[in-house]
Amino acid sequence: MMRKYSTYILLFGFPLFGCQTKVVEKPTYEQNWMLLEKDNKALAFDADIHLSDAELTLDKKLFELRKQFLNETEKQKIPLYNSSFNELKPLIEDSKLYKVFQTMPKGGLLHTHSGGVTDMKWVIAAARKYKECYVYDQKDNDKFIVGQLAFFENGKVPQGFVSLDKKLLSDPHFEKELLERLTLKRDKLCTYTNYWIEFEKRFQRINLLLPYRPFFKEYYLKGFQDLAKDKVQHVEIRYVFEELYDFQHGKYPVKKSITDLQDIVKEVQKSDPQFSLKLIYSSFKFLDPQSIEKQLETAFELKKEFPDMISGFDLVADEAAGHSISFFEKNWTALDGLSKKYGVEMPLFLHAGESNSVFNKNVFDTSLLNNRRIGHGLNLIYFPKTMELIKKQNKLVEVSPISNQILGYVSDLRNHPARVLLSNGVQCSINSDDPSVYGYEGLSYDFWVAFVYWELDVKALKKLVFNSITYSSMNDNEKKVAVAHLNKQWNDFIQHTNQSLN
Repeated sequence: MMRKYSTYILLFGFPLFGCQTKVVEKPTYEQNWMLLEKDNKALAFDADIHLSDAELTLDKKLFELRKQFLNETEKQKIPLYNSSFNELKPLIEDSKLYKVFQTMPKGGLLHTHSGGVTDMKWVIAAARKYKECYVYDQKDNDKFIVGQLAFFENGKVPQGFVSLDKKLLSDPHFEKELLERLTLKRDKLCTYTNYWIEFEKRFQRINLLLPYRPFFKEYYLKGFQDLAKDKVQHVEIRYVFEELYDFQHGKYPVKKSITDLQDIVKEVQKSDPQFSLKLIYSSFKFLDPQSIEKQLETAFELKKEFPDMISGFDLVADEAAGHSISFFEKNWTALDGLSKKYGVEMPLFLHAGESNSVFNKNVFDTSLLNNRRIGHGLNLIYFPKTMELIKKQNKLVEVSPISNQILGYVSDLRNHPARVLLSNGVQCSINSDDPSVYGYEGLSYDFWVAFVYWELDVKALKKLVFNSITYSSMNDNEKKVAVAHLNKQWNDFIQHTNQSLN
């Protein structure tokens, strides 16, 4: 029996043992390289996007357009990566890529501010038509600064103010000077300017214009029409509420600005039926918790009355100068009680991480609070655990590349932190922040900058565009309608752009 068993081993066992001990070939260097590439792509923010044949065709065409543009700038020795947006703006406008982005549907603009949406050249031209409009043309003092615009009744004009129209007629150079004082440009990347001080002065120069109700209505109608023309279908404004007034009725209740904006949106919808608006009630980081408590009460009261217009709450201003988000911890813990009291929820859309410092830890709070989106989030990449948490929580970072450069956070836009966020699967959208203050309109410039400097493709563009609707504060039904419209516009864009680039 033993001999028989041995015979079986001889006949069958050795081949089997030979198969079991056969050395499996190691993957080649090339296979490992390709596996790494695949794994990295699977982590990216746009990994779920699959392009149609038409989209793949456009992707190749846009790749070639960018390549041609970069070759031409190199040939002309244009320092593309060491120049500010303002230096390159004419070059951008002359490019074929910019013409493409002007026609691209952009979905929603999720991060912009009241006072920063309408072209400043138009502001000057529109304001001068009012005989009640004046400009301060003396040296700065503790009340007013040079170039500050305001409306006053006849006989109640403070010293130092002169008629805007008369000033422009008498001084041919004043309009250019005023425009420079109303816009913030970073003309040279290497020069020092305290950009936040200059930035806030731009808002101070128009903060007495906007509450004047006749001008207010003109201002937002122009701003919304320009955005709709630039293929933006939805807008969410960080809105600082104040009482509107005119010289016939005096001051109006705070809610008048909401009803006026609703009327303005209806006017825009006559030509662009899909256009929609939400307001994020905004207060300031430099206030104390008691003041924020009152602001939150007002925000809840307005949201209860206008649930389809007020979408949430934010704190704005320079993060380096204001209080941290955690400084207002008692205000945040009171939100649940306020929600029960008013019967509405007040999600947060906080500015956080608009900083290059690891000592600014505001992004920590955004992962611990009911915070739907993060404004800027530049230093989120310094905190890998928080970045991972933000990704798991599926919270969006609102990225504003041109604003970040002009305010001095990123010089060479190839090094923008958003590139790290995108490759690590953190969802983002493209925004313009305060375009009128930076001397441009719309959202096309920001998409151009992101596409060229971040080496994006159509897959990334599509994800960024659709993110702006997916992560908007619209309700489910509103999103469904908005996505359907955006899908149609996107497909039309792909078809027409492919035809035009043949």
